[in-house]
Amino acid sequence: MKKKTKFVVEPFDDIRIIGINTAMIDYQLAWNINKVAKMNLAKYKDISSDDEHFFSFYLYDAGENSNTFNLVALSNQDTKWVAFSPQTDYLLIIRNYIKETDFQSLLNKIKAIPKVVHAYVVDLGKNKKIDTILEDIELHEMNIFDEMNYRPKIKGES
Repeated sequence: MKKKTKFVVEPFDDIRIIGINTAMIDYQLAWNINKVAKMNLAKYKDISSDDEHFFSFYLYDAGENSNTFNLVALSNQDTKWVAFSPQTDYLLIIRNYIKETDFQSLLNKIKAIPKVVHAYVVDLGKNKKIDTILEDIELHEMNIFDEMNYRPKIKGES
């Protein structure tokens, strides 16, 4: 009998996601996260998965070999991009390795922001909807970087 080998590919390694439930407008949430986490999330061109509905998109790139953060709205005035349980209005996506203590500290800081009803860790293994969203976000970010002719700074580079 021939032995079968099964490969399980994790398409999005080193990604952590915080789901956020709040009534705040996107720029208010971004400002609060910037303030408590000492980031610089900046608004870029809105993201769309279907060229019909657009959702707010914020980006902070800490440079090469560091984290990249995306804050993405999951709803606009007309529609929801995708529905999560528990109710989730925004995703804060953290790419590249982040120490567990730093991640928990960030999560607790977000939970402490006034008007944040709930913040939680999105389980990538249990949430099947997330892969498509992550693909759309990665493509959108690459398009932004291409338009800007962007090259991340290397730590220690001036």
